[in-house]
Amino acid sequence: MISQTHQFILDRALAVLEEKSEFDDFTLDVPGHSERLIEVPWAAQSLRNAKKILDIGFAMSSFDWLGLLLAAQSRKGTSIAAADIVRPERVASRYPQSWQQQVLSVPVTIGDIRSCPLPQNHFDLVTCISTIEHIGFDEASIDDPNSAFNRARTAREVAETRSPTVNKDVLAAFYRVLQVAGKVIISVPMGQGGPTLLKDSLGLYTKQWEYEQNSWNELISQPGFTVKDQRFFALGDDKCWSEVAGPEQLNQQTSELKPHASGCAVLLLQKT
Repeated sequence: MISQTHQFILDRALAVLEEKSEFDDFTLDVPGHSERLIEVPWAAQSLRNAKKILDIGFAMSSFDWLGLLLAAQSRKGTSIAAADIVRPERVASRYPQSWQQQVLSVPVTIGDIRSCPLPQNHFDLVTCISTIEHIGFDEASIDDPNSAFNRARTAREVAETRSPTVNKDVLAAFYRVLQVAGKVIISVPMGQGGPTLLKDSLGLYTKQWEYEQNSWNELISQPGFTVKDQRFFALGDDKCWSEVAGPEQLNQQTSELKPHASGCAVLLLQKT
């Protein structure tokens, strides 16, 4: 079983996948949801006609997103592969029982997407939902039975920053694996910008990159890609999401030590 919150978002996304609805048909005036309320149904539009998907961060993905990927595989016949630093087998107990066999049958290349070996010019869609912000910060733990990630026990132990070339290197990796005219969907937390401290469900600390205008520009200006769509959203005092014009409307938002982001952005790129 998955939570009612995950199921609510998954139901919206499945309606989009099956072309019964569009993302913009849904109201965002639904309090109490993370940015997944936006990301997953929005991304479902790009899954409709995809034949070969590479998902980044598959093993620990949110169940609404994971459920959508599995539905694309079972209902649309889409080929799903993944790249991750965590083996799904290691965290198999987190998956709903009815999903486990399908999840564990997905081929996963283990390693950092910036350097792990993947077939070139192969996929027609790369999906990177709430993952790129963790690249350069998170590492898989080796033998910790309690956590899949090697994270700090105190905030002072957390690395302060990541390589300044992460965005460039990740997009270059996506370019290599995509077919000509292949697409990339990316979602990120957006706000004040820079390394942002997080405390996970185990009480361990890490950081993620919170995007702002400059780092967003790095994503939308990489050679070899054209921007097909970019949209921005803010979480209001009423706990509901609303669309805003651009990053400048999100520069007071922050995910620092919060359970989820209070600003987010989604991006669709196409390889030229």
